[in-house]
Amino acid sequence: MIRTRFLLCGASALAMSAATGAMAQIVAAPGKPAAIEEVIVTATKVKTNLQKTPLAVTALSGAALDREHIAAPKDLDNIVPGLVVNTTPSNPLAISIRGAGYEGTENTSAQPGVSYNQNGIYIASPISLNASFLDIDTLEVLRGPQGTVLGQNSDGGAINVTTVRPQLGVYGGYTDMSYGSYDYDRFRIAGNFPLGETAAVRVAFEQEAHDGWENANEVPGTNGKYPESNENSFNGRIDALWKPIAPLTIEVWAEHYANDTNGDGYQNIDDPSTNPRVLSQDWPAKMHQRSDDLALTVSYDLDWATAKYLGSYQQAALTGSEDLDKLDYALALPLLGVHDIDVENDRSGHSYTSEFDLTSKPGTRLDWIVGAFFLEQRYNEGVLEYQYTDGDIPYGLPVNLGPTNPYYGETAGFSGPVAFETRDTQKLTSGSIYGQGVYHVTDQLRFTLGGRGTIDNQIGVIQDFFGLADRNAAPPLVTTKNGVDFFTILKTKFQKATGRAEVEYDVAPTNTVYAMVSNGLKPGGANLNPQAVAIPLVFAPERVDAFELGSKNEFLEKTLRINVSAFYNMIHGYQVDSEDPIPFQGGLTNLKASHVDGVEGEATELLPAGFRLDGNFTVQESRVDSHQHLLDPSQAEQIDLANGGPFNGNDVAQRFAAYYAAASEVYGHQLPKVPPFTGNIALQHVYHFEEGGRLTSSIHLVYRNPYYFRVYNVKETDLVPSQRQIDVNFTYATADGHWHADFVITNLTNNNSVNSRYSDDFGTFITANYYVPPRQFIGRVGYKF
Repeated sequence: MIRTRFLLCGASALAMSAATGAMAQIVAAPGKPAAIEEVIVTATKVKTNLQKTPLAVTALSGAALDREHIAAPKDLDNIVPGLVVNTTPSNPLAISIRGAGYEGTENTSAQPGVSYNQNGIYIASPISLNASFLDIDTLEVLRGPQGTVLGQNSDGGAINVTTVRPQLGVYGGYTDMSYGSYDYDRFRIAGNFPLGETAAVRVAFEQEAHDGWENANEVPGTNGKYPESNENSFNGRIDALWKPIAPLTIEVWAEHYANDTNGDGYQNIDDPSTNPRVLSQDWPAKMHQRSDDLALTVSYDLDWATAKYLGSYQQAALTGSEDLDKLDYALALPLLGVHDIDVENDRSGHSYTSEFDLTSKPGTRLDWIVGAFFLEQRYNEGVLEYQYTDGDIPYGLPVNLGPTNPYYGETAGFSGPVAFETRDTQKLTSGSIYGQGVYHVTDQLRFTLGGRGTIDNQIGVIQDFFGLADRNAAPPLVTTKNGVDFFTILKTKFQKATGRAEVEYDVAPTNTVYAMVSNGLKPGGANLNPQAVAIPLVFAPERVDAFELGSKNEFLEKTLRINVSAFYNMIHGYQVDSEDPIPFQGGLTNLKASHVDGVEGEATELLPAGFRLDGNFTVQESRVDSHQHLLDPSQAEQIDLANGGPFNGNDVAQRFAAYYAAASEVYGHQLPKVPPFTGNIALQHVYHFEEGGRLTSSIHLVYRNPYYFRVYNVKETDLVPSQRQIDVNFTYATADGHWHADFVITNLTNNNSVNSRYSDDFGTFITANYYVPPRQFIGRVGYKF
């Protein structure tokens, strides 16, 4: 691995030095194909050529997403340099870029570090990231802090999705049907319909379903067959465009997504089953996801600038129940002392966004944008957790599965041994003003300066009930103290400024180098721990100060493209989950100082005889730079078990001792979700038939090094193994371009690599694996009209 890193870093350095223009004089060899297509991105809120955009940006077209069978944000894992996506059972996706991401998926007040934007609208709820990609034009992943012009502040990066928009005077669209392994089926249809000369509507719908590839074999009444990781989703969007007069454009779009599943099949690392697709679990997990977005964009051409307003209303809900310990009753008791079940895990909320910006017209010496952004977000959470012990046999384990059985997953009227209940509401209001300018000193030299001021206010109303002291007590929906309704109100507020300064220089017409300093923020929030002694009741914002050098190059008459960037990110206040010496009082806390640094590269080469080669890599390392003690939740759980459970005296004293022990020092540890190396390579070939048809074949290889998914760096529980995957795609398109047929094989070798790992930091602190989907064969037939 050291040699591999050395070679990759050397190759990157060579590519960057090549930007001096030496290679720009090389003449393309005879027989070389046409130039690589130009890619237009909107990373800076204006349309620019990817090669002249001084940011680390990966752009994927809708056709590329189809070819690689990237159907949803979770499928971007390991595809984009520096990006890691972790699924979490009954919780939103955890997306990280260059180490900055979303460690607080179980905390409703925590915010993601990677922002998600669709058609310029900031999508506020991380629940919405579970939705599938629908009728996509382009997808951009911006790496590094986005602290100036994009939506809510983000310290890791941003994902910008642009859908296919309505077009005036055009009638057309497409439809396709897919079928494959595990009874996979998908139907899509999209169409553009003009309404007179000044209006048009585009509609797109998708239905997708497949059977699960993991099986919970101990669920009563199912004969050992309860599939998880299944899907049954619907996604629909209507987008209307109206241009009543030449300067004015009005667009309104609405999107609805729904998915009802049995949840993602995670396997406890202590599960005795040797088959990763067989889960020794007896609770039938359920997960219901809903999201609705309504957005308005009004744009007016002022001749000297363009004024734009963007507003939205968004709502999202995730309702689930799951086997928290990922084991059955008989296995969980000797290992954990209890059988831990989440019979209710509900999140719901709504958001309003409002944004106004003014953008200069291109072609002047100074390109500028100024604007203001406002967000109001409100989320509700309800959790009801039961923990069975030997004394809970009277509650009984079910012998059949039906709507009247509590194990059916419907919790109405279910009585059990309450371990924990919470009802909390979080409200966030965020306002900011921003501005950014690009000054063209000469045709080759440009300076960029941007800034943003943000004010965030958050208030949380929290009601908690811990039932372990009186396990047979009925869970009160409102906790009382001295006969009075009792709840905790937490308030947080911060005012911060972020910015970006950059210089870029065109060494040659197709070779650009840039240097950038930027920073970004992720808001703080509140924990559910009013009795904590070490973990704060209110955790602080997280800030990333980033330094980046980059080079974007095209050689050999634009048949070879090489883009590389080197970065050093200092992270202040990194938000991470930790346990408190007092049981049940853990939550998010802040690491004072840490860093991530690395090199990323992307390359495309058009080869003779219809071949094309695409690839990318990331080499990075991370470290905690501050001396700090954190109590590993797994270690705290073992202390409690050894003492017969929490609140026994010795367990609290030993937890205090463990917290202050040398072993709890995290200085020098690697940060979560920072793989030392990730690489992709795809070989594509296009064959043209005499009658005019075209066959496109591609093979795609992905490799990822082992990495730690928690800051505690315990090899037995935290080290995620390496991942390898090979996907193959064949597409035949008719000469007229109307018909196409595709055949896709995902996970060609049918390996069982670990895709994600999950630790329940608030239950029994188990660790579980989620494996890559097994090999699938998928066929698709489509028609463009």
